[in-house]
Amino acid sequence: MIEHHDTASTTVTPAPLPALNSFTRAAFRWGGVMLPLIVLGMLFASMYMAQMTLSGSFTIHLFLIASMALANAMLVRAMRRGQGVLSRPLALLHAVTTGASAAYALLLLPLTLAGVASLACHGRAVPLLASLAPLAALSATLAARRLHDQRARLSGGAPLPRAWPAVLLALALIGALELPSVITRVGMRMAAGPAPATSANGIRLLRYLGIERIILRRCYDEHRESADLAAIVLGMDGATSMEDARAIYYRLTGAPFSAMPHPVGSAWRPWKIYDRERHSAVVGGRVAKLRLTASRIDGTIDARAALGSLEWTMLFHNDAEHVSEARARIIVPAGAVVTRVTLWDDVGEHTLPAAGGATAREAEFAEPDVRRAPVMVSTAGRDRILLNLPNVPGEGELTVRIAMSVPLVLNEPALGYLQLPSFSEHNVGIAPTLRHAVTVQSDSALRGAPGMREQAGDPLAFAVRGEFAEPLPGMGAAIIGALRTPAETHAWSPDPSTPGGAIVQVIGQQAARIPRRVALVIDGSAALAAQREQLARAATSFPGNVELGVIVAGGQAPQVFLHDTSDSLASVRHLQDIAFEGGHDNSAALLMAWEWVAASSDGAVVWIHGPQPLMPGSADALLQHYRQRPTQVRMYSLEAVTGPNVLWEQMDGIASLASVPRIASLHDDLVRLLTGWRPAAQQVVVERGRASAAQPAREQASAHLTLLWAGERAAPLRELDAQATPAQAKELQGLDELLTDSTGAPPPALNAQAEKAKEAEKAEEMTPSDEDSAISVGATWLMLAIALAVLGWRLRFHRRTPYPASPE
Repeated sequence: MIEHHDTASTTVTPAPLPALNSFTRAAFRWGGVMLPLIVLGMLFASMYMAQMTLSGSFTIHLFLIASMALANAMLVRAMRRGQGVLSRPLALLHAVTTGASAAYALLLLPLTLAGVASLACHGRAVPLLASLAPLAALSATLAARRLHDQRARLSGGAPLPRAWPAVLLALALIGALELPSVITRVGMRMAAGPAPATSANGIRLLRYLGIERIILRRCYDEHRESADLAAIVLGMDGATSMEDARAIYYRLTGAPFSAMPHPVGSAWRPWKIYDRERHSAVVGGRVAKLRLTASRIDGTIDARAALGSLEWTMLFHNDAEHVSEARARIIVPAGAVVTRVTLWDDVGEHTLPAAGGATAREAEFAEPDVRRAPVMVSTAGRDRILLNLPNVPGEGELTVRIAMSVPLVLNEPALGYLQLPSFSEHNVGIAPTLRHAVTVQSDSALRGAPGMREQAGDPLAFAVRGEFAEPLPGMGAAIIGALRTPAETHAWSPDPSTPGGAIVQVIGQQAARIPRRVALVIDGSAALAAQREQLARAATSFPGNVELGVIVAGGQAPQVFLHDTSDSLASVRHLQDIAFEGGHDNSAALLMAWEWVAASSDGAVVWIHGPQPLMPGSADALLQHYRQRPTQVRMYSLEAVTGPNVLWEQMDGIASLASVPRIASLHDDLVRLLTGWRPAAQQVVVERGRASAAQPAREQASAHLTLLWAGERAAPLRELDAQATPAQAKELQGLDELLTDSTGAPPPALNAQAEKAKEAEKAEEMTPSDEDSAISVGATWLMLAIALAVLGWRLRFHRRTPYPASPE
C-alpha cells in the first residue's frame, strides 16, 4: 500500500531590515530635508530684503529645491517603514532631484571656492557655510540613495533608477534657464569695461544673445535685480552700475531707456521704488502712478506781424500715496520765449516767470525743499525747456500752464508756419488714448494740420480746432499754417522801459548766405534706420555750387565722403549702405565736421540725428572751437527722431546754432534747407530792434513782439553768468525787468512771501539759528550742573573725611 503525503512548498521569508539609527535619520533629515528648506527660506528672505523681482526661471529653481526636500523626506520615511520597493513616481522624483542637487553643486562651485578663500583670508565662516549647502545636500541625497539600494538588495527589492541621466537632464534644464541671463550679465560687464575692443565685443554679444529686459530693469534701479541664479553667481564681485546700464541700453538699441516703461515684474515691495533723479535736471525713467491726464493748447496768431502766443495747460495726477516729482523736456517752436508759468494747487494760484538757463536751474535745485518754487521752467538747449514740478501731492493733482510768445516760420513771405510744442522726454505716464485739445485763432485764414477743423473763431475771425495724440518719436509735432500779405513788412509794439520808445520789427528778403563747405553729419544709430530712403532720395537734391561732404557718426572712425555733383548716384548708394544699428556718440563726428568745414572761410554743419542721451566725449573740444571762432561755422540741427539730447544742451548759448523746424517729412525739410543755398537763393529775414521815433498806429502789434525781442536778447547774456561785464549785467537786468513788466508781476501774496523769506534769511545771517542757540544754552547749563555736582561731592567728601595730621 502506497502512502501519499502532502508536501507543502516552503517559502523563504526575508529577514527584517534593520531599523535606521537615530544618527542616520538625523543626518538625512538635516542634510537632505531641512537644509534645502533653510536654503529656500533664505532665498525668499533675500529676495524680500533686496527688493528682487521673481522671474519665471527662478520660480523653477524654487520648485526644484522644494521637491528635493520632499523627495528626501519621502525616501527616509519609506526606509523607516521598511519598504524595499518605492513607487515609480517617487523613484523618478528622487532621481530628478538628485540630478538637480548635483547640478546646483556644480554651478555654485565658484561660490564654494569664494567661501573657502573668505575663510582663509578674513576668517569669515558664514560665506563658506552658505556655499557648502549644495554640496551638503548632494552628499545627503547620494548617501540616502546608497543606503536604500543596500536595503533593497537585502529585501529583494528594486534599486532606485540611475542618477546620471537625471543629472544630465537637470543640467540641460538649468542651463537653458540660466544661459541667456549669464550671457547678458557677462556681456554687460564686457560692454562697461574700459578697453574699447572689449566694450565693442560686449555690445556685439548683447546684440545677438542678450536679453533686453534684464538690461532695462537695471537701468531703472541700481539695487533692484531680478532673482535668478546668474545674479547670485555673477553678482559676488559687484553688478553693472545703473549709469553703465543706461549707456549700454542706448548703445545697444539706439533709444534712451526712458522711452520704455519699467519692465513688468512681480515686485515684492513696490512702495519702496525710489525716484533717483529727484531734485536734478535729469528727467530719468517713468515714475509709477504719475501720469498726464489732460492737455490743452490755446493760441492766437498775428499773421501780419508773423508771431503768436500759445498757452499749454497740463493736468498731472499722482495715484501714489507719497509726493512725486514730475519732470519733462519740451520742444517749443523755434525762437519761442517762455513768458509766464502758472500753477494751481491746494494753496491756490501761483504765477512765476521762467527761471532762465542752466545757472538759475542749478541754483534752484540747490535750495531746500521748503524754499523751492512750486514749479520751475528753464531752458534746456536751443528751443527746448525743462519743466519741473517738485511736489505733486499723493493721491492729488496739479495743473500747470506755460505761456509763450512764438514767431512764425517764414519760408516765403505769403505763408507762415507755427509748430506746436511737444514732449521730447518725460517721466510721467501718457496713455495712448490721451489727446491734446488744440484751439488756435487768427484774423487771417489758417490751415490746420491733419485732424484739425477750420472754423469761424470767437472773438477772432478764423480758427482751427482739433485733437491729436502725442507725436511718436519719429514724427514732428502738429503744424498750423497762416496766410499773410507779403506787403505787410513792418510792425511794432511799445517799449515799457523807454518813454515813447518802441520795439520795431521789419520783415524783408535778402540774398542767402551761401557757405563754401557743407558737412552733412548723419547719426548712424538704429533710431534713423526708418529714414534711410528719405536720406538717400535727398542726395539727388544736393546743391552743386558748394563743396559737400557726408560724415557718418557710427561705430567706425568718422570719415568724409565727398559728394560728386556729376555722380549723385554714388552719394545715394553711400547713404543706402549706412549700417544703422545701436546708439552712437555724435560729438566726434561733429568735431571732425567742424575742423573740415573750418578750412574754408565760411562753412556750415547740418546735423541729422536722433536721441543723444549720453554725455558726449568730444563736447569740450567742440565748444572750444565755437567759442574761439563763433561765426565761422554755423550748425543746423535737424532732429529726425525726438528724444533727450545732452550734447545740444551742453552747447546752449552759442549764437551760431539753429534748429531746423520740422514742417514736413525729413526729406522735404532737408531739401528745403539745402536748396536755400543754391545760387541766387533768397531768404526771409526778420529783424527786431529798439526805436525812439513815433510809429504808425496801423502797424502796432501785441506785446508779444516786445517779449520776443527781449527773450532773444537775454538768452546769450544769461549764459555769460560770471563772465559778463557790468554793462552786460545791467542790460540783462533791464531785459528781465522788461519781461516781468510785460508778463505781469507775481501776485501780492507771492510778493509778501518773497519779502518774508528775504527777511528770514537776513535774520538767520545776523543771529544764530534756533538749533545752534539750543545747543549753546543746553551746553552751558550742562557744564554748570557738572561743576556744581563736582563741587558738592568734594565738599561732602572733605566733611566726612578729615585731612590727615601733618607729620611732625
